[in-house]
Amino acid sequence: MSHKESSPHHFLAQLAGNWQGTSKLWFEPDKLASDTPLVGTIQLVLDGRYALFLYQSSIEGETQHGMFTFGYNTQLNQYETSWVDSFHTNTSIMFCIGREIENGFSVLGSYPDPMGGPDWGWRTDVELREDELIITAYNIMPEGDESKATEIIVKKGKA
Repeated sequence: MSHKESSPHHFLAQLAGNWQGTSKLWFEPDKLASDTPLVGTIQLVLDGRYALFLYQSSIEGETQHGMFTFGYNTQLNQYETSWVDSFHTNTSIMFCIGREIENGFSVLGSYPDPMGGPDWGWRTDVELREDELIITAYNIMPEGDESKATEIIVKKGKA
């Protein structure tokens, strides 16, 4: 497996380490619902093929845990992720696919509307800007409108 300076797997390797910072949550557009500390660890697994982000935060005083797996499929030339957490995903696993963006990648997935309507989209941007990792997710309503749903901003440190 190539780890060229500009390869997607080299990007994933840069994410390895302990991270700490904040997690923000919006239930409605432009109405911040939660802003709490977050700690996590990203480890490379399976000879650097994947990066596994295990993290902990809280929502309304209740501890929350999450697991985000990042990978790059060299056959299809696309980023692929899976995401589960104790707040948003219930018992489902969200699978997302996407492409490289400046300083990272952007992936798209979807989830069922709990009211029985059409599925909603979920776009996640993962960006490494100098020493900050920024993971921003957006709800995409069935009509196509987007609004920020979560934002994690962390720096390397002790987890």
